[in-house]
Amino acid sequence: MGIFTRRRTSVEIKLTLDKSYIRFNLLKNGELVHLPIELTATDIKSVDNLETLLLMEDLFFNQRLIELEDKSYALNYEDLYDIEPGERALLNIPSSITPLTFKLDNKGIVGHPNFELDLSYRTEQFPKLNLIGNRYQNIIKVSNSEILLIPENDMKLINAVEEASSLEGEELLRQFSKIKHLAQFSDVEINEYLSRENYEFVEDVEPDVVRSEHGITIKPSYAHESLDEEVLNDENLISRGYVKHDNKRVFVENKAKATAAKLGELEPIQGADIPRFVENPESFIPEDMEIPLENFSERVKNLGIKVYKAQPYVHANEKERGWFDLDIGYKLKDELGEEVGQESLGFFDTDEDEDFKQLDDNTFVAIPNETQQFEEYASKLTGDPSSGIHSNYVIEIFENIQSVEFNAPIQEYRQQLVDSNALTKTPPTMFKAELRPFQEEGFVWMKQIQTLGFGGLLADDMGLGKTIQVIAFLTHLKESEKLTPTLLVLPKSLIDNWRNEILKFAPDLSKHHYVHMGAGRLKEPDIISQYDLVFTTYDTLVRDQIVLGQVDWQFIVSDEAQKIKNPSTSTSRVIKALKNNGRIALTGTPVENGLTELWSIVDFVQPGLLGSLKQFKEKYEAVLKEGKNYEEVQQNLENELKLVYKRRTKKGELEKQLPKKIEHHGEHLVQMGKEQASLYRFILEQVHNKQLEPLYGLQELKKISSHPGLVNREYSQLKVKQVPKLSATVDILKEVKSNGEKALIFTEYREMQSILKRTIAEEFKVNPMVINGSTDSRQDLIDRFNEMEGFDVLILSPKAAGVGLTITSANHVIHYTRWWNPAIENQATDRAYRIGQEKDVHVYYPMISTEAGNSFEEIVDNLLKEKKELAENVIVPSKGLDIDKELRERVLL
Repeated sequence: MGIFTRRRTSVEIKLTLDKSYIRFNLLKNGELVHLPIELTATDIKSVDNLETLLLMEDLFFNQRLIELEDKSYALNYEDLYDIEPGERALLNIPSSITPLTFKLDNKGIVGHPNFELDLSYRTEQFPKLNLIGNRYQNIIKVSNSEILLIPENDMKLINAVEEASSLEGEELLRQFSKIKHLAQFSDVEINEYLSRENYEFVEDVEPDVVRSEHGITIKPSYAHESLDEEVLNDENLISRGYVKHDNKRVFVENKAKATAAKLGELEPIQGADIPRFVENPESFIPEDMEIPLENFSERVKNLGIKVYKAQPYVHANEKERGWFDLDIGYKLKDELGEEVGQESLGFFDTDEDEDFKQLDDNTFVAIPNETQQFEEYASKLTGDPSSGIHSNYVIEIFENIQSVEFNAPIQEYRQQLVDSNALTKTPPTMFKAELRPFQEEGFVWMKQIQTLGFGGLLADDMGLGKTIQVIAFLTHLKESEKLTPTLLVLPKSLIDNWRNEILKFAPDLSKHHYVHMGAGRLKEPDIISQYDLVFTTYDTLVRDQIVLGQVDWQFIVSDEAQKIKNPSTSTSRVIKALKNNGRIALTGTPVENGLTELWSIVDFVQPGLLGSLKQFKEKYEAVLKEGKNYEEVQQNLENELKLVYKRRTKKGELEKQLPKKIEHHGEHLVQMGKEQASLYRFILEQVHNKQLEPLYGLQELKKISSHPGLVNREYSQLKVKQVPKLSATVDILKEVKSNGEKALIFTEYREMQSILKRTIAEEFKVNPMVINGSTDSRQDLIDRFNEMEGFDVLILSPKAAGVGLTITSANHVIHYTRWWNPAIENQATDRAYRIGQEKDVHVYYPMISTEAGNSFEEIVDNLLKEKKELAENVIVPSKGLDIDKELRERVLL
């Protein structure tokens, strides 16, 4: 009887250098295959380039590798600079970049027909590289076994010299100017004749602005470090792209010249468009114009034009006659909420169909959307307070006009009126799900603030179903005939998730929606306003402010509202300027870096509630800077925000409504393996002897603690038992498998992901999927994982634990490599511990240990536990939770 030997699976990656791109072909057992490659658990054992395959899948999902028609994949040469050195090595591309040494000579005289440039280049190893090497953009192939990756500027210089051979006349001179410019940034020896030729080359153009009696003109502005404004603004340079100045020839790059011409063709901004332009200047630049806009807003601000917001207010003066003694009018505020003036009723001409009132040449006031309605109600409040009609009209203002500022007596009175009514917790029948008690509370709260005329900030913990609460509320708006049109502004990665959730829980709503994104998006406000729901991204909103700003939105939802945390950005200004009758902001992290972020989000949902930004900082930030009184600040802010702010945590009132979260701290401590211990001691010695920077030393200790193969590739093939932490992880997974359940493993290192994938395949005969970075194009993998029955493992980077990722089919979470911020680590755990999870969630922290309890990972664990309580406090900036400074003190000293 013959012996059956299973054929080993091989995956060969063929790299071909083409003229325009690097071509990859993947062959599984000799046959061309597509990405992602289907491998069985048995296949993984014999594939020796698994880490490379994982990298290629990442590049494919992130749209760096583009599939061609012949089952091959193209990678642009320029993208090589954006790939990490270690990742380039996996692709058989040099990890290091090799600068060239150039020599530039000429034949003939510049400007004559026989003029010709001669460029040679070399390295120390290859003194005649230009003669023996074949160049493909930034790659030079010296032989079948050796290729060089050259710097980007060296590539541009060689390209520019080659292009010069086909040019003549002024275009040749322009090209020569470009070559001399590029030569400054490479190692180039230029002959004496060419050195004497005096050229300057301009390649940077930005939009600038000029104010005149005709309005605001957008004009091109050239930038050059050694040329003064007189030369850069010369009309010949702008129109022709060439000027001679002080025996110096100045040329503009053709692409910059074409962009400048397009900018010069833009119509002047006049009349009512001036304040719109000041509010969002980027939207006036055509999308096909690829120019930097980082400094554009600042240039517009330098014009000195102010656009103020007018906020209607109704204040009750607590005098002898009670709160019916009213003060009514408009407060004028700048973009940071600082009051710059007050105006009485009648300040705006409500018969004019305008968006702004001009006070003088440099001052405009945005007219509130409901001005006419506010004036009608408010004028009736100036009569006899004893008539009893005041309360009715105040209530009308509360219910029908958004963004009115009311002071405490009126808010408390209106709250009593609302609280006295029975508020139903049951959504309309078109909502096809059952809300949990706390979600019912959120649903009722949204209806309540809508009735009050307020916006709302829903800041529930990640994973508590903010989306489903809003969908229930949208069905209420639909039933009340107040849905059309409603705008949902989201990160791009969440749009499909929202659409799927609406289809699942409120299919009637999904019948009439539109996604405003991409090149073919609508430009007609009248058509857009006919949809019930309109989805768009924050970037598109900024671009299309003029279009979307003409729609009378019933409601605006801002998901992941930390996108509007900076009050001075166009994103914040634009979303706050949209017409609306109600606003909801959703974010589990309203504060990441500072309290200004909370102020900005609240300024969207209820302008004026927290005063100006200056007042807010004086009241709260000074306390936080002292590093104490966090709980007091939290309580005071929540009291101030109580009408518009709703936050629930899993740890608090929802603990009994969710399964348990069981953290297995200290249960999986192991000693270091022999190889680990040797490398660990070596790194500590290097740091103590000042041969290694402390922060780099910490990173190396972190890698060694995960697996010695992350520092020394010779150890990447160690057996599982030789790496005790990996062995402990396998033991955890065995227990998970015995229960027929699933696990998530978090590690940031690609090499570790590869080791884990291979180990799990060998031990459990399953092929775990790996997800890194953005999940935009990975939802299908997550869906497959969630739908699969029985034991399975998903390996993720903590970076993939961001927004919109739900993996409740797993109820075991292993933090194999710790992230040094407990807030980030909590987010990773929350991929499984969230609404929809029906089982207890077990969280594991396998770590190396020493008898003294002072290993790197034990110190990290203790620090993270100390910081965890602060991480759960939404007011404390998570920026302050990073622990690298404290780690240096505890590990390395």
